[in-house]
Amino acid sequence: MDPEKIRQFERESPMRMVSRLNRLHQNSLAGRLSALGIARGSLPFVMEVLCNEGVIQEDISRNLSIDRAATARALQQLEEDGFVVREEDPKDRRRKRVRVTEKARGLSDDVVAVLERHRDILFAGFDGREQALFLSMLGRMTENMLRVAAP
Repeated sequence: MDPEKIRQFERESPMRMVSRLNRLHQNSLAGRLSALGIARGSLPFVMEVLCNEGVIQEDISRNLSIDRAATARALQQLEEDGFVVREEDPKDRRRKRVRVTEKARGLSDDVVAVLERHRDILFAGFDGREQALFLSMLGRMTENMLRVAAP
């Protein structure tokens, strides 16, 4: 294939742009989250449990599209850091329910403030209609990928 076609494809690749945007976002958040005691990769797990108190560990994996082993490692670290506790589900002892601790709950306002600031930076120059359209399109793209992704 022509090298220029390859370069053009790469420049226009939505996933490349999303991936780069995510890395920039993660790098920018790292210091602010670290100041709160939250490791960069832990944020999605903290947010998932804050939003779904008592969520089943397997559901966290599914909701975040992250494999179960990575979820288990992340939750173990969050448990060691005092942000979550995992308990056996009384109806099925093989399943673990995940709850936030008072430590995590106490930081939730600070975490949301950091995320709101980053959202405002991300959407600078976008009006409300553009923001809604962008989020709607990302949601549709995610649904498209969920239909073809391996279980």
